[in-house]
Amino acid sequence: MLKQKIKRILIAEDEKAYSRALALKLQNAGFEVETAANGEEALATIVKSHFDLVLCDLIMPKMNGFAMLEAVQKQSTPVPVIILSNLNQEEDKKRTKDLGSVDFIVKSDTSLAVIVARVVDFLK
Repeated sequence: MLKQKIKRILIAEDEKAYSRALALKLQNAGFEVETAANGEEALATIVKSHFDLVLCDLIMPKMNGFAMLEAVQKQSTPVPVIILSNLNQEEDKKRTKDLGSVDFIVKSDTSLAVIVARVVDFLK
């Protein structure tokens, strides 16, 4: 019987409490999770290690989510990115889609359980 490989997720989020809570929920769902507190740190982590998915905030210090998303898509093997943001403008959603994001979730409107369910569905 083949053992299924554990999926790896990177959370790029500067709100520490939110990042920790989401990481815990994803770990409980069976994922291996790393966190980064800003876009620069997230990009450096992506360059040195493989991830199956990145969950990325848009408003972060050092490098915002838009710039990080653009940089991730330029990698030799781009990783799928789901945007987690409280920005809820259509132009922000369109811009992230144009930059290659696979989904856009409004944090303030979505429970952690629903986010985990969307991640599980995406990584099936």
